[in-house]
Amino acid sequence: MGVDQAYQDEGVPGVDALQVGKRYGEERAKRLRDDGNDQFIDISLSDKFQSFLEDPWVDRAAVKDARSMFPSNRCQMLILGAGWGGLLYAVRMIEAGIRPEDIRIIDTAGGFGGTWYWNRYPGISCDIESYCYLPLLEETGYVPRHRYSHGEEIRHYANLAAQKWGMADSAVFQTKAQKLVWDEEAKEWRVELVQQRKGEQPQTLNIRAPFVATVNGALNWPKLPGIPGILDYQGDIFHSSRWNYALTGGSPADPSLTKLQGKRVAIIGTGATAVQIVPHLAHWAKHLYVVQRTPSAVGHRDQRETDSKWFRKDMATSAGWQRERMRNFHQHFTTEKQPAVNMVDDEWTSAVSMVAISGNAAGPKTMDELPAYIQKLHAIDLPRQERIRRRVEQEVKDPLVAKKLQAWYPTWCKRPAFHDEYLSTFNRENVTLIDTDGRGPDQLTANSIVVGDQSYPVDVIICATGFRAPFTGSPAAKANATIIGRNGVLMSEEWARSGPLTQHGVLDHNFPNLFLSGPWQASLSPNNLFNVDTLAKLSAYILAEAKRKAGGSPFAVAPTSAAAENWGMQVMMNSIPMAAIARCTPGYFNVEGGIDRAPPEVQMIMARSGLWGHGIEDFVRIVEAWREEGRMQGIEVRT
Repeated sequence: MGVDQAYQDEGVPGVDALQVGKRYGEERAKRLRDDGNDQFIDISLSDKFQSFLEDPWVDRAAVKDARSMFPSNRCQMLILGAGWGGLLYAVRMIEAGIRPEDIRIIDTAGGFGGTWYWNRYPGISCDIESYCYLPLLEETGYVPRHRYSHGEEIRHYANLAAQKWGMADSAVFQTKAQKLVWDEEAKEWRVELVQQRKGEQPQTLNIRAPFVATVNGALNWPKLPGIPGILDYQGDIFHSSRWNYALTGGSPADPSLTKLQGKRVAIIGTGATAVQIVPHLAHWAKHLYVVQRTPSAVGHRDQRETDSKWFRKDMATSAGWQRERMRNFHQHFTTEKQPAVNMVDDEWTSAVSMVAISGNAAGPKTMDELPAYIQKLHAIDLPRQERIRRRVEQEVKDPLVAKKLQAWYPTWCKRPAFHDEYLSTFNRENVTLIDTDGRGPDQLTANSIVVGDQSYPVDVIICATGFRAPFTGSPAAKANATIIGRNGVLMSEEWARSGPLTQHGVLDHNFPNLFLSGPWQASLSPNNLFNVDTLAKLSAYILAEAKRKAGGSPFAVAPTSAAAENWGMQVMMNSIPMAAIARCTPGYFNVEGGIDRAPPEVQMIMARSGLWGHGIEDFVRIVEAWREEGRMQGIEVRT
């Protein structure tokens, strides 16, 4: 159904929109907690839970000694993060003239891939169409195997890109940046690195790099539920991002979980990760318990193999085809008229109300216009969510179970999920849905999960409980690092006190030569790699122009304070279309309900620090027009 039709409809036949809104509020109230985001255990920040972070994939022989990778304790550019974001920054910097051998990419992982390195659970695939999601398809000539690429393919493709651009020998794995300090006189960063190779003592290395890029990913630090007794449990337990195939059987290439036969398994969480895992667990486990707080809204995926002849003849037909496809994809996230042709034509392009989190140039311009805008979003969204709730009733045979699996919140409150087997899995006799009515489990004992007055003995617990919220903190927090800029400014304190001071989200006035990768003061697409690549191209342009202006001298490049203040004000003034997220069911989009409960002065900082409210294509238009001017307006190069 097109947006115009959905908005013109008085409603959905047989559905009382007011009652739906009331139900949304009731379900939201169940999830609100005083501890908010603190209800979770951030594994990387807790000594007691470090075992959950152990790398099951690392090839010790393939991890080079950090000292050998910095023979003079220097590199020209240091990139924090070896996922697809880090690779894109490397590629764009190479295109701008930096030699691959002058770049070093560090990561705590043992290889390239980022989220696709860590997450190798059974059933993993990307929920964005591969012809949009996989970057650099024109440059590599690669043809994705499926409409939605599986995790292993994405990881292998990352290695292919690293080879093609000469980056395979530039990575320093199992290494993190502990501390970065700006040296104003030398115009470079002093960086303390710590490498922790498996089976060895950690070693610290101090290096220098004129340029640093922080590309640590959106979802990189796993979290556990703060359930009382979690360390008392004596069975096997792990996080889904560190899948233990030695325990379950199978491998990333073969999800035959034969070692789960005869075992009682529980998976905690029903988000986008669990939706992909649950059908595989149900197939192999003696019994599967699915522990749910809030159900996912699960649409059709419609997976299929790629016809290579179709790919080359009908889609990849001319230069710029992938960018045009992404533009068409983005054009569906607006409350205005949809494009005449839907190139992607999947469930994402029916999720028009996601403009509430991605931004909308057709959104409200003043707070007075906000209530009518939110009402319009609900009118657009209701037919879709009702269709998805009806799908549950059609596929799940037990009406009581079906009722508990229905999602009562607007589409924009949580990342939509897509799967063709998840719902029907609950028709199996060996699958039990444990619905906690928004609370979560009450306790873990030595051998059981306790919910209310019911105890469920289990042999294995899998925590599909997600990651640290991507929109909180600062780049320093994302990297679990200390970053100290000009005049001793500590990034974590400065951003908490007044927010970032960037122009276009890519460079902060207080932290020269430190290239950022969003999302703060930048924009958002459901395809996060598009966001990152937009900033990577902008960063490479700025660096190339700054080098030209500096004429061979060491330099510091950053926005002027006036330009950064102006951009921050523009971000805040255009943030109104994003306000609908505040009243959502708690989740990582709204920091577990923390946004609307923050004091007014904190909300002002959030608005100034947040996303460009007019959407990703408008943001791209602005930064591309700025580049076309060729004057580096607002950017200062100090030699």
